Amino acid sequence: MGAYWGLSAQEFAALYAALVLVPPVVRLLGPALLRYRRVRPGAERVTAVELAVLAGGPDRAVDLVLADLVRRRWIRVDSGGRLTTATTRPPGEPLAVAVVLAVSFWRGLATARTLRLHLADSPQIGEVVRGLAARGLVVPPGDVCGIRIACRVLLVGVVVSTFLGGYAVAAIPVMLAGVLVLGAAELVPSPRRTVAGSRLLHGATVLGTATGPRPSNGQVPGWIRRWRGGWSGDPGGR
Repeated sequence: MGAYWGLSAQEFAALYAALVLVPPVVRLLGPALLRYRRVRPGAERVTAVELAVLAGGPDRAVDLVLADLVRRRWIRVDSGGRLTTATTRPPGEPLAVAVVLAVSFWRGLATARTLRLHLADSPQIGEVVRGLAARGLVVPPGDVCGIRIACRVLLVGVVVSTFLGGYAVAAIPVMLAGVLVLGAAELVPSPRRTVAGSRLLHGATVLGTATGPRPSNGQVPGWIRRWRGGWSGDPGGR
């Protein structure tokens, strides 16, 4: 290998190896480092729905709200797990309103699984996640997506520089190796909770208490059991 960018072959080999390693290292370590976000004061004051999102994501939050609406007889569930509304009065919580509207829209065909799929990306869930992210309790999904895009751009930059430097043969295995490594990294689940969020969730699970707004009956421990086991009203419940 001849001189490249005014570097000797040995210096260029070391630099090139570092550039090749940067995308996979950033992809693997970047999301993990996001877990150590700074926590804002007052972050420990969370609602039951926010704790549900911390425990199991949007699906668990929908299960939680649905279980409470069934308990309060806002929604009925038949033996097949199909849901219908039992009142025309709207509930007060935004996510509860979304659940009732979704059940009404499906006109007796909705199940708990339907609601999870329908509401996972709803504005109400997004607002809860953004609030948790702003307080340093969850990893913002946009930050993880940004890391993925940056790693792909870095890989493309390494491959293009290899081609432009007259090393087209070397660019092919580098590109294939980079694609394989980044593809394998996609199989690793991105962290959802920060360290502070995991600590808060563990404390709430152990103690069965939480500050801030609570379920209408105040039985937080029972709601925590639902987060762990899913909603038993769904015949295919998790």
